[in-house]
Amino acid sequence: MMARARRSFKLRLSSAGLDVLIESHCHLIRITRSLIAWGTTLHVAVEHLDTLSTAEIIDQLKALELGCLGGGEEHHVGASHRLWDVATRITERVQESSPGGRQPNLGTIYIVALMQIPKADQVDLMSAFDRALQSGARTPASRDADDLVR
Repeated sequence: MMARARRSFKLRLSSAGLDVLIESHCHLIRITRSLIAWGTTLHVAVEHLDTLSTAEIIDQLKALELGCLGGGEEHHVGASHRLWDVATRITERVQESSPGGRQPNLGTIYIVALMQIPKADQVDLMSAFDRALQSGARTPASRDADDLVR
C-alpha cells in the first residue's frame, strides 16, 4: 500500500471555536457511523464548503460569530495535503468574486467550513466524506479495504 502524503494543519481557536470543532466532529461520527480522525473532520468540512456557491461562502464569512471562534489556542490535526489545495481554491474563488476584497486566510476558511457541518444535509456530508477519503483522508478502521468482505 502506498503511503499517503500527510501534513499537519494548524487551527487557532478560542474555547468557543474548539466547541465548534468538537460538535462538528461528533456530528460527522454520527452521520458516517465511523470513528474518524480529527483531520478527516476538517477535510470533510472543507470538501463540503467547496460545494457551496461562492456567494454562500461570502455570506458565511460575514457571520458575526466568526470573530469569536478564532483565538490563541493552537490545535494541530493531520490530514491529506489535498486539504490545502481545496481550501486554497475556496479562498481564490472568494477573492475573485470580491474585487478589491481581501482573500480570506485559511484559518478562517477552516472555521467557516466546520460551522457548516451541523447545518449540512446528510447526503451532502456523505459525499464530502467519500471525496475526502478518495483524496487521501485517513480511512476509518471500520471502512478499511482490508477489513471488507468481498
